[in-house]
Amino acid sequence: MIKDSNEQDSKKTETGLRTVQRAIDILYCFTLEEQELSLTEIANKISLAKSTTTRLLSTLEQNNLVVKDPLTLKYRLGEGIYYLGYVAGKSMKIREIARPIMEEIRDKTRETVNLYVLEENSRVCVEQCEGLHSIRHIVKIGEQLPLWTGAEGKVILAYQSLSFQQKIFEQVPSKERLNCLKEEIEKIKLQRCALSIDEREVGSAAVAAPIFNINGEVRACLSVSGPTNRFTPEVVEKYKLLVKEGAKVISEKLGYRE
Repeated sequence: MIKDSNEQDSKKTETGLRTVQRAIDILYCFTLEEQELSLTEIANKISLAKSTTTRLLSTLEQNNLVVKDPLTLKYRLGEGIYYLGYVAGKSMKIREIARPIMEEIRDKTRETVNLYVLEENSRVCVEQCEGLHSIRHIVKIGEQLPLWTGAEGKVILAYQSLSFQQKIFEQVPSKERLNCLKEEIEKIKLQRCALSIDEREVGSAAVAAPIFNINGEVRACLSVSGPTNRFTPEVVEKYKLLVKEGAKVISEKLGYRE
């Protein structure tokens, strides 16, 4: 009898978990491209019977997580989702999200890993994991640095508006360097990473990748920096992959979706 009771409890738990997962699947049906969906479209997306989908939608609707248009009979995400997203966004701190990812990259590269944010017309290092080598590259936390030079500055600049870029271009000391910067910005957007060798500081190099927020904006970047002599072509390619992947994970944790 005890065994049968345990089995029943286990089945109830499994059924409950399956119901929760199906409800979550429904919420993830909605995207920026498909903000309104019919019952049939939702049922097809999650491969579920219309009767079951209807019951789940009814519960979500009661909790204001989805809303049904009385004219089109289509569903969209409700204000409850907006509220939860707002609360989540307020509680997310990029430094806390990035720190474990930065430590992992630092351990793999043994070089210094930095987190920069855009602040007015400059970039500022707000978090850093110091390299494990005796000779390593260090940036002062809170120090304002230019956007037109260095991998970190260039990768943030590449994703700003044309009017903003124009203001930064005025800071570039020579026409030749400005032309090079403009060409590089186009490549950075294609490759989603930037490289600098002996650029802002002679003897130092860096690889950086953009971090996107929930609105698809770039207000921060992740980088690996160290002495130039250790940044060989082979090493640079390896670091590019690590930094791009790390920046992608941080972006996703901030709510960004491709």
